Amino acid sequence: MTQKVLRVGILTADEGAQAIQGIYLPILAALTNTYRVAVIYNASRSTKQTLTETRKTYTNVHYTSGHANGHHKNGATIANRDENGQKSVPRADSVEEVISDPSIELILNFMPNEYHEIYTVAALNAGKHVMVETPLSLSIQSARRIIDAEKHAPNGAKVFVACARRYAPCIEEVFKKEVASLDRIYYARCRNIAGPSLAHTATAPRKKIWDALAGAAYGSAVGENKGKTSGSQLMHGLLQEMFLGEELTKERIALCEFLASLGCHDLGLMRDTLGYPDAISNISVNEPYYSALFHYDSGRMGGHPFTLMYETGTDAVPRCDAHLAIYGDTKTVSIQYGLPYVRGEPVKVVVETADENGEMKRTESLSGWQETYEQELKVLHAYLTQGMMAKTIARDGLQDVKLFYQIFEQYDRQCGTIRTPLG
Repeated sequence: MTQKVLRVGILTADEGAQAIQGIYLPILAALTNTYRVAVIYNASRSTKQTLTETRKTYTNVHYTSGHANGHHKNGATIANRDENGQKSVPRADSVEEVISDPSIELILNFMPNEYHEIYTVAALNAGKHVMVETPLSLSIQSARRIIDAEKHAPNGAKVFVACARRYAPCIEEVFKKEVASLDRIYYARCRNIAGPSLAHTATAPRKKIWDALAGAAYGSAVGENKGKTSGSQLMHGLLQEMFLGEELTKERIALCEFLASLGCHDLGLMRDTLGYPDAISNISVNEPYYSALFHYDSGRMGGHPFTLMYETGTDAVPRCDAHLAIYGDTKTVSIQYGLPYVRGEPVKVVVETADENGEMKRTESLSGWQETYEQELKVLHAYLTQGMMAKTIARDGLQDVKLFYQIFEQYDRQCGTIRTPLG
């Protein structure tokens, strides 16, 4: 049966542009029977148009005009060939040009986090599906506005949250089955200690959110002009919603930035495997290192309570020590992975048991980075065109933002009783 080919428009900037160029464009180019990239807007390169418009511009707007069949007004292209040898993609001069194109059916929103809501809602209002990079947004209220826009979107437009690691074939085929086979979970650990990488915001050298909020020229790097809603203004509003009037200290913002970059990928996989934790305790913050205890009560996971230790941070050592490990009595099951959006990083499931002689028995299962992203995009296509189920929909993305908020709630409760750099 012939599958529907979805025409794709891409919005990207900064580290998101690296993920698009190095990961998604090659994979999309390989899936010619399901996707065709029609146009890309890269705010890191554009200087002719502003990156943002005011929220009023995008409120209840249903675009009808555009440039059909991928013929955009300036006919500009990024290059004759990209670094992967793929044919060049027409380049748009503004976000509106992509969203207003009537031939586009799917928008990939890989803009910085503060733009997730404004452009996702704009695309939904235009009747276009959206794959938005995780996290869905930076506040619970913002995430709910996206979900509300999805409910009222024309053409049945849907939201899908990009988190490819959760679609690695070895997770469904091996990891979850091995975890389910445990007679009891005694303990779990989620760790991600990572060194320098240009592929991800948590470890890439860049200006911090604090610099933006303090008035540094953050917007100039992505083409903002005076008189428009800037990235720093959007970020400030989202953080005010998140923290409900609490002081936006450097330390608090740094933790939020970390959770919304590296942390959301780890926490999403943790929830996917074990569900949403019942309680959080003992938040430790010593920037750029963070840890927390997540508790699962006796009514779940086989009827026995257990604790998961989450530990994460960045340093100057060029490596990535990242895994989720589940400990039973006779078996340990772990999944090992690298940083998001790094080419060549497989996802590995390791099962450790004792053989009949009491010696270590170890088995490994691998999913390559290409098949992981291919699987994500195949699920996306089935979700949009066939009504199949998907894990990373907007309501699931809201759970990550709620978990962020609970982490900060616990921090606020323990301030004054446990000495940390946050208080």
